[in-house]
Formats: sequence, C-alpha cells, structure tokens
Amino acid sequence: MTDPHQYLADFEQRLQQAQEQANAIQTAFRESRTQAQSPDGSVIVTVGSGGRIESLQLTPRADDLGHTALGRTIMDTIRRAQVEAAHKIEDTMRPLLGDGEGMAFLREQVEQGIAVIDPAGTVEEPKPAPRRPAPPLSDDDDFGGNSVLR
Repeated sequence: MTDPHQYLADFEQRLQQAQEQANAIQTAFRESRTQAQSPDGSVIVTVGSGGRIESLQLTPRADDLGHTALGRTIMDTIRRAQVEAAHKIEDTMRPLLGDGEGMAFLREQVEQGIAVIDPAGTVEEPKPAPRRPAPPLSDDDDFGGNSVLR
C-alpha cells in the first residue's frame, strides 16, 4: 500500500512544479515584446504579447512616402513584428512544453493567427486552417435509424 504521507508530499511537489511552469509561461508572454523596423527605416513598430501593438513610430523618411505606400509599410511592419513576437514565444515555450502535442498546438495557433513572412520578405495573409473531418460515430451510437426504445 502507498504511504499517504509520501503520496501527499509527491502531490505537493508536482503542484509546486506546475505552479512554477505556469509562472514561467506568464513571464514568457509578458516578455515577448518585439520591435520591427520597415526595410526603408520609415516605420518602427513595437508589439507585446499576443501581437498587441504597443507603439508606432514614423521617422522623417515616412514623409517621402505617399499615403498609400505609408499605409502598406505600416501594416507590413506590424505583421513583421507580430511574426517575430510569435516566434519569440515559440522559442521561449519550447523548453517548457518540449516538442510534444503542446508545442504542436502552439505552433498551429501561431501559424493560423498571424501573417507569415515569405523568404522574399513580403507579407502574406494567413491561410485558413484545413478543416478536420468529424470523428466517426462509434457503433454504440448507431441505432440504424431506429429508436433504442421498442
């Protein structure tokens, strides 16, 4: 039989480890602040956890852009900062989550939730996630269209 005192001590230790991991996750999200600058240096964006825009700075170079180009540059720089922040969170979370299902879920959420930068440096809108097929009904749930009551 298991010693109840040892069981309780083990449980408290696992609980403490879970609390430490939760604190580490909260810290990782708080510290995921990232700054990105447009290639021409006209726009600087800082985003915080979850891709929240914290600051937007326009340098004197922004005066040389037309309103359409400036708007596009601002949006591209915001997306770039959001992608960098997401990758920073992934890198921070990997030691905590490992490479298992938790990390795969985080990676999937990041890919679905923000824009992706292609190798040429342009920004693409996120692609919709493929739909997962509905799980098959088990035989226990299939009454062949008949009622279970007779």
